[in-house]
Amino acid sequence: MHRHLSITAAVLALSLAAPGCSSDSDLSSGSGVRYLGLGESIAYGEDGFVSFTAEARPNGKAFVGYPDLLGKADFGGHYQNLGCPGATTNSFSSLDGADNGCRMFQADWLQTMHGPYAGTEADKADEVLSMNDVRGVTLSIGGNDLLVTLSDCNALTPDDQGATFACALKNLPDTIAQGALNLGTILSRIRAAGFRGPLTYVNLYSTYRASDSATIAVSAWNSAMAPVVADAGAVVADAFTAFANAAKAADGDPCAAGLLIPNPDPGALPSCDVHPSARGAQLLADTVKAVKGYAP
Repeated sequence: MHRHLSITAAVLALSLAAPGCSSDSDLSSGSGVRYLGLGESIAYGEDGFVSFTAEARPNGKAFVGYPDLLGKADFGGHYQNLGCPGATTNSFSSLDGADNGCRMFQADWLQTMHGPYAGTEADKADEVLSMNDVRGVTLSIGGNDLLVTLSDCNALTPDDQGATFACALKNLPDTIAQGALNLGTILSRIRAAGFRGPLTYVNLYSTYRASDSATIAVSAWNSAMAPVVADAGAVVADAFTAFANAAKAADGDPCAAGLLIPNPDPGALPSCDVHPSARGAQLLADTVKAVKGYAP
């Protein structure tokens, strides 16, 4: 969940209320990839508080997503993280598809990707799968679909939060329906590439309390994706429930629970980024590892 051109925390508030023996970047061209991490900024390990400057982002090594944790701990560093901040279920497979920043990230910050590629993530995944004996694939995607819907509505009525809210609610069912079709296409393509191993969809967690309308929207997305995942012979790693359970001790607030990256400026808003902290990323990795059939 990332917007390179920035969906700020204020807009979000409107929402529906050393790797092993090889570097990340050179594994995909050889025969060393055993685990493939796919997705958007959650997979990438984005930190929205890091400025977009060459000094702050010389490369991608400082950004650690849950695929990096899994790849290093369970696959001896023989992995590839193709996460692209801003990817949607549409832009994952299409250069012309609605996107939330991945294309601009590739254009401006290609050198900071864990595994640089200029085309679609789907095409790069095909390449990696065809050239390596991959034994596990994870995918986290969908949050940007919801953010694109919100952003489009906000562009229509930038000064009317109520109208933005109503527009997003109206468009949500169509967004979810299209996302389900797109996710089915993505998973089918992974299988068509010949991958028959454990395929895991990491569903969306909420950055809000359970009662918040944004959380209800995230839950609706997850419910619609579950049968699509099952139809592809894949499984769901339930990040939504894992985060909700871990946040209970903090009155259901994932930020206060330490699951999200805290603002480096104490007292400033937003209090947390939407992306996982080190603790949150580890929780995602542990949730994947707990899925039946996960095997390094």
